[in-house]
Amino acid sequence: LPRDFHQLSSLLANTFDAPADISLTKTTINNNNSQQQQQQQQQSSFQSKLEVFQWNMIERSLTEEYTYKQYTSTSRRMRGKKYCLLVAKECIQDDDTGSYLRGTEDVVGMVEMGMSLCPTVSLDDQIDSCSGDDENDNVVIAKNNHDIGLRPQPTVGVLCVNPTHQKKGIGRALVDKCEEVAAEVWGERFIFVDVEPNNRNALTFFGTRGYDGLVAESGERQVRNATVLRRRAAESRPHYLLSKRLTRNRSDEEIGPEDVL
Repeated sequence: LPRDFHQLSSLLANTFDAPADISLTKTTINNNNSQQQQQQQQQSSFQSKLEVFQWNMIERSLTEEYTYKQYTSTSRRMRGKKYCLLVAKECIQDDDTGSYLRGTEDVVGMVEMGMSLCPTVSLDDQIDSCSGDDENDNVVIAKNNHDIGLRPQPTVGVLCVNPTHQKKGIGRALVDKCEEVAAEVWGERFIFVDVEPNNRNALTFFGTRGYDGLVAESGERQVRNATVLRRRAAESRPHYLLSKRLTRNRSDEEIGPEDVL
Protein backbone atom coordinates (compact mmCIF):
# COMPACT_ATOMS: atom_id res chain seq x y z
CA LEU A 1 0.00 0.00 0.00
CA PRO A 2 2.74 2.58 0.76
CA ARG A 3 4.28 1.74 -2.62
CA ASP A 4 0.94 2.48 -4.31
CA PHE A 5 0.69 5.84 -2.55
CA HIS A 6 4.23 6.76 -3.59
CA GLN A 7 3.54 5.86 -7.21
CA LEU A 8 0.21 7.65 -7.13
CA SER A 9 1.96 10.77 -5.83
CA SER A 10 4.58 10.55 -8.57
CA LEU A 11 1.87 10.16 -11.23
CA LEU A 12 -0.02 13.22 -9.98
CA ALA A 13 3.10 15.37 -9.66
CA ASN A 14 4.35 14.52 -13.14
CA THR A 15 0.89 15.07 -14.66
CA PHE A 16 -0.25 18.28 -12.99
CA ASP A 17 2.86 19.97 -11.56
CA ALA A 18 5.82 19.22 -13.82
CA PRO A 19 6.94 21.98 -16.21
CA ALA A 20 6.16 21.50 -19.88
CA ASP A 21 8.61 19.40 -21.82
CA ILE A 22 11.31 21.84 -22.90
CA SER A 23 11.77 19.93 -26.15
CA LEU A 24 8.15 20.81 -26.98
CA THR A 25 8.17 24.40 -25.77
CA LYS A 26 11.62 25.46 -26.95
CA THR A 27 11.49 28.56 -29.16
CA THR A 28 13.53 28.58 -32.33
CA ILE A 29 15.69 31.68 -32.51
CA ASN A 30 15.19 33.28 -35.90
CA ASN A 31 18.20 35.24 -37.11
CA ASN A 32 15.84 37.47 -39.09
CA ASN A 33 14.25 38.76 -35.88
CA SER A 34 15.43 41.94 -34.28
CA GLN A 35 18.15 41.82 -31.66
CA GLN A 36 15.57 42.58 -28.95
CA GLN A 37 13.34 39.72 -30.07
CA GLN A 38 16.29 37.34 -30.13
CA GLN A 39 17.24 38.38 -26.60
CA GLN A 40 13.67 37.80 -25.42
CA GLN A 41 13.64 34.35 -27.03
CA GLN A 42 16.97 33.48 -25.45
CA GLN A 43 15.75 34.66 -22.05
CA SER A 44 12.55 32.63 -22.38
CA SER A 45 14.55 29.54 -23.33
CA PHE A 46 16.87 30.05 -20.38
CA GLN A 47 13.95 30.45 -17.97
CA SER A 48 12.35 27.26 -19.28
CA LYS A 49 15.59 25.32 -18.82
CA LEU A 50 16.01 26.76 -15.33
CA GLU A 51 12.49 25.75 -14.38
CA VAL A 52 13.09 22.20 -15.60
CA PHE A 53 16.39 22.07 -13.70
CA GLN A 54 14.74 23.28 -10.47
CA TRP A 55 11.93 20.77 -10.91
CA ASN A 56 14.30 17.84 -11.39
CA MET A 57 16.65 18.83 -8.57
CA ILE A 58 14.26 20.13 -5.90
CA GLU A 59 10.60 20.60 -6.70
CA ARG A 60 9.77 17.08 -7.89
CA SER A 61 10.78 15.31 -4.69
CA LEU A 62 9.17 17.96 -2.46
CA THR A 63 5.91 17.88 -4.42
CA GLU A 64 5.75 14.08 -4.46
CA GLU A 65 6.38 13.88 -0.70
CA TYR A 66 3.75 16.53 -0.01
CA THR A 67 1.20 14.74 -2.22
CA TYR A 68 2.00 11.42 -0.53
CA LYS A 69 1.34 12.88 2.93
CA GLN A 70 -1.87 14.54 1.75
CA TYR A 71 -3.37 11.35 0.34
CA THR A 72 -2.26 9.02 3.14
CA SER A 73 -3.65 11.46 5.71
CA THR A 74 -6.94 11.88 3.83
CA SER A 75 -7.35 8.11 3.41
CA ARG A 76 -6.90 7.54 7.15
CA ARG A 77 -9.19 10.40 8.10
CA MET A 78 -11.96 9.34 5.69
CA ARG A 79 -11.90 5.64 6.56
CA GLY A 80 -15.46 4.41 7.07
CA LYS A 81 -16.93 7.44 5.32
CA LYS A 82 -18.15 7.98 1.78
CA TYR A 83 -14.72 8.38 0.19
CA CYS A 84 -12.79 6.17 -2.19
CA LEU A 85 -9.38 6.28 -3.83
CA LEU A 86 -8.96 3.83 -6.71
CA VAL A 87 -5.82 2.99 -8.66
CA ALA A 88 -5.29 1.16 -11.95
CA LYS A 89 -2.35 -1.15 -12.59
CA GLU A 90 -1.30 -2.62 -15.90
CA CYS A 91 -2.04 -6.29 -16.43
CA ILE A 92 -1.28 -8.67 -19.26
CA GLN A 93 -3.66 -11.29 -20.62
CA ASP A 94 -2.76 -14.95 -20.90
CA ASP A 95 -3.43 -15.88 -24.54
CA ASP A 96 -4.06 -19.52 -23.60
CA THR A 97 -6.53 -19.11 -20.75
CA GLY A 98 -7.81 -15.59 -21.39
CA SER A 99 -7.24 -14.73 -17.73
CA TYR A 100 -5.45 -11.57 -16.64
CA LEU A 101 -2.10 -11.78 -14.90
CA ARG A 102 -0.43 -8.99 -12.98
CA GLY A 103 2.13 -7.60 -15.38
CA THR A 104 3.55 -4.77 -13.31
CA GLU A 105 3.19 -3.15 -9.91
CA ASP A 106 3.24 0.34 -11.41
CA VAL A 107 0.21 2.57 -10.87
CA VAL A 108 -0.88 3.88 -14.29
CA GLY A 109 -4.10 5.62 -13.31
CA MET A 110 -6.10 6.86 -10.34
CA VAL A 111 -9.39 8.46 -9.39
CA GLU A 112 -10.58 10.08 -6.17
CA MET A 113 -14.23 10.40 -5.18
CA GLY A 114 -15.81 11.91 -2.12
CA MET A 115 -18.89 13.83 -1.08
CA SER A 116 -19.42 17.54 -1.77
CA LEU A 117 -22.38 19.91 -1.67
CA CYS A 118 -24.21 19.71 -5.01
CA PRO A 119 -27.63 21.00 -6.19
CA THR A 120 -30.76 18.87 -5.81
CA VAL A 121 -34.31 19.14 -7.14
CA SER A 122 -37.41 17.04 -6.45
CA LEU A 123 -39.17 14.79 -8.96
CA ASP A 124 -42.01 17.32 -9.30
CA ASP A 125 -39.56 19.77 -10.86
CA GLN A 126 -38.32 17.81 -13.84
CA ILE A 127 -35.30 18.93 -15.80
CA ASP A 128 -34.90 19.58 -19.50
CA SER A 129 -31.89 18.54 -21.54
CA CYS A 130 -30.46 20.42 -24.48
CA SER A 131 -27.25 20.72 -26.45
CA GLY A 132 -24.62 23.34 -25.76
CA ASP A 133 -22.36 25.18 -28.15
CA ASP A 134 -20.26 22.05 -28.71
CA GLU A 135 -21.56 18.69 -29.85
CA ASN A 136 -20.26 17.18 -26.60
CA ASP A 137 -21.59 20.02 -24.40
CA ASN A 138 -24.83 18.65 -22.99
CA VAL A 139 -26.59 20.77 -20.39
CA VAL A 140 -29.56 20.34 -18.06
CA ILE A 141 -31.91 23.09 -16.93
CA ALA A 142 -34.18 22.95 -13.88
CA LYS A 143 -37.70 24.17 -14.61
CA ASN A 144 -38.08 25.63 -11.11
CA ASN A 145 -34.70 26.81 -9.94
CA HIS A 146 -36.16 28.19 -6.69
CA ASP A 147 -36.70 24.61 -5.45
CA ILE A 148 -33.06 23.65 -5.91
CA GLY A 149 -31.22 22.93 -2.67
CA LEU A 150 -27.81 21.57 -1.73
CA ARG A 151 -26.77 18.32 -0.10
CA PRO A 152 -23.61 16.18 -0.03
CA GLN A 153 -23.44 13.97 -3.13
CA PRO A 154 -20.74 11.82 -4.80
CA THR A 155 -18.20 13.96 -6.63
CA VAL A 156 -15.19 12.87 -8.67
CA GLY A 157 -12.37 15.14 -7.55
CA VAL A 158 -9.31 13.90 -9.44
CA LEU A 159 -8.97 11.58 -12.45
CA CYS A 160 -5.49 10.92 -13.81
CA VAL A 161 -4.04 8.42 -16.29
CA ASN A 162 -0.39 8.15 -17.26
CA PRO A 163 0.04 9.62 -20.79
CA THR A 164 1.78 6.40 -21.85
CA HIS A 165 -1.39 4.45 -21.02
CA GLN A 166 -4.10 6.78 -22.28
CA LYS A 167 -6.59 5.76 -24.99
CA LYS A 168 -6.76 2.27 -23.47
CA GLY A 169 -10.01 2.59 -21.55
CA ILE A 170 -8.37 3.08 -18.15
CA GLY A 171 -10.08 6.39 -17.41
CA ARG A 172 -13.42 4.95 -18.46
CA ALA A 173 -12.93 1.90 -16.22
CA LEU A 174 -12.03 4.08 -13.23
CA VAL A 175 -15.09 6.31 -13.69
CA ASP A 176 -17.32 3.25 -14.18
CA LYS A 177 -16.07 1.89 -10.86
CA CYS A 178 -16.82 5.21 -9.15
CA GLU A 179 -20.35 5.10 -10.51
CA GLU A 180 -20.74 1.51 -9.30
CA VAL A 181 -19.53 2.40 -5.80
CA ALA A 182 -21.76 5.48 -5.62
CA ALA A 183 -24.87 3.56 -6.73
CA GLU A 184 -24.39 0.08 -5.29
CA VAL A 185 -22.41 0.74 -2.11
CA TRP A 186 -23.37 4.27 -1.11
CA GLY A 187 -26.94 4.07 -2.44
CA GLU A 188 -26.69 7.45 -4.18
CA ARG A 189 -28.80 8.59 -7.13
CA PHE A 190 -26.47 11.02 -8.92
CA ILE A 191 -22.75 11.55 -9.37
CA PHE A 192 -20.98 14.84 -10.09
CA VAL A 193 -17.63 16.01 -11.39
CA ASP A 194 -15.86 19.39 -11.44
CA VAL A 195 -14.04 20.18 -14.70
CA GLU A 196 -12.01 23.27 -15.51
CA PRO A 197 -13.59 25.17 -18.45
CA ASN A 198 -10.40 25.07 -20.54
CA ASN A 199 -10.00 21.30 -20.17
CA ARG A 200 -11.70 20.36 -23.43
CA ASN A 201 -10.46 16.77 -23.34
CA ALA A 202 -12.07 16.19 -19.93
CA LEU A 203 -15.32 17.88 -21.00
CA THR A 204 -15.47 15.66 -24.09
CA PHE A 205 -14.62 12.53 -22.08
CA PHE A 206 -17.33 13.07 -19.48
CA GLY A 207 -19.79 14.22 -22.13
CA THR A 208 -19.46 10.90 -23.94
CA ARG A 209 -19.94 9.16 -20.59
CA GLY A 210 -23.37 10.76 -20.15
CA TYR A 211 -22.44 13.67 -17.89
CA ASP A 212 -24.41 16.88 -18.41
CA GLY A 213 -23.44 20.43 -17.55
CA LEU A 214 -25.74 22.42 -15.28
CA VAL A 215 -27.15 25.78 -16.38
CA ALA A 216 -28.00 28.65 -14.05
CA GLU A 217 -31.13 30.81 -14.28
CA SER A 218 -29.16 33.31 -16.33
CA GLY A 219 -28.76 30.71 -19.07
CA GLU A 220 -25.01 30.43 -18.56
CA ARG A 221 -23.25 27.26 -17.57
CA GLN A 222 -23.10 26.80 -13.82
CA VAL A 223 -19.61 27.43 -12.48
CA ARG A 224 -18.31 26.98 -8.97
CA ASN A 225 -14.90 27.34 -7.40
CA ALA A 226 -13.03 24.18 -6.52
CA THR A 227 -9.72 23.84 -4.69
CA VAL A 228 -6.80 22.24 -6.53
CA LEU A 229 -3.27 21.55 -5.32
CA ARG A 230 -0.40 22.75 -7.47
CA ARG A 231 3.17 22.33 -6.22
CA ARG A 232 2.20 22.21 -2.55
CA ALA A 233 -0.08 25.24 -2.78
CA ALA A 234 -3.88 25.22 -2.74
CA GLU A 235 -5.59 27.28 -5.44
CA SER A 236 -9.26 28.07 -5.93
CA ARG A 237 -10.25 27.83 -9.61
CA PRO A 238 -13.57 28.04 -11.47
CA HIS A 239 -14.98 24.69 -12.65
CA TYR A 240 -17.99 23.55 -14.62
CA LEU A 241 -20.21 21.24 -12.57
CA LEU A 242 -21.32 18.14 -14.52
CA SER A 243 -23.78 15.49 -13.35
CA LYS A 244 -25.03 12.04 -14.30
CA ARG A 245 -27.99 10.05 -13.05
CA LEU A 246 -26.99 6.63 -11.73
CA THR A 247 -28.62 3.24 -12.36
CA ARG A 248 -28.39 0.02 -10.41
CA ASN A 249 -26.49 -2.63 -12.32
CA ARG A 250 -28.54 -5.47 -10.87
CA SER A 251 -31.87 -4.28 -12.23
CA ASP A 252 -30.75 -1.50 -14.53
CA GLU A 253 -33.56 0.59 -13.04
CA GLU A 254 -33.36 4.22 -12.03
CA ILE A 255 -32.47 4.67 -8.40
CA GLY A 256 -34.89 6.21 -5.96
CA PRO A 257 -38.13 8.18 -6.23
CA GLU A 258 -36.57 11.61 -6.41
CA ASP A 259 -34.91 13.46 -9.22
CA VAL A 260 -31.62 15.16 -8.46
CA LEU A 261 -29.72 17.64 -10.64
